[in-house]
Amino acid sequence: MANILFGGPQEKERGKPSPIHDDLVARLKQEGHEVNYVVRGDEMMRGLTATKNPMNPVEYDLVLYDTGLFYYKAELRKRIESFKDYVIDYLNLAQAPVIVLADEEIAEKIRRLIQNVGFKQINKPYKIDDVVRAVDHSLSGEPFFSSSASLV
Repeated sequence: MANILFGGPQEKERGKPSPIHDDLVARLKQEGHEVNYVVRGDEMMRGLTATKNPMNPVEYDLVLYDTGLFYYKAELRKRIESFKDYVIDYLNLAQAPVIVLADEEIAEKIRRLIQNVGFKQINKPYKIDDVVRAVDHSLSGEPFFSSSASLV
């Protein structure tokens, strides 16, 4: 199956991954995928740049990215600018399909950017089944259409 890099923010109160992400990771592993789940920006950057390491390149078949990981505490305008100016380039380092799990407050503002670079977007809160279907379709190269209309 696939090797997936998943970057999502820590839950503030627990200092641990979000429970919904825990459930998604468990489901992806149950489906037979390898999942490298990281909760800090520097860990995500290491994962994304690992593909460029000539001594020990790591290849990811897919990247899942929660928009709460990078620049989460910035004001909305700054988050959008940072996504456009930096995050897209970071995500492209993996040279793999990307699915963005978009926070409600930023989802509509980044939709066109995501479409333009060929990523897929699923708005949060998401249904695990929708994400798993999007992962399967992204890995197969087939288009994905969600009945919940949360995917671009």
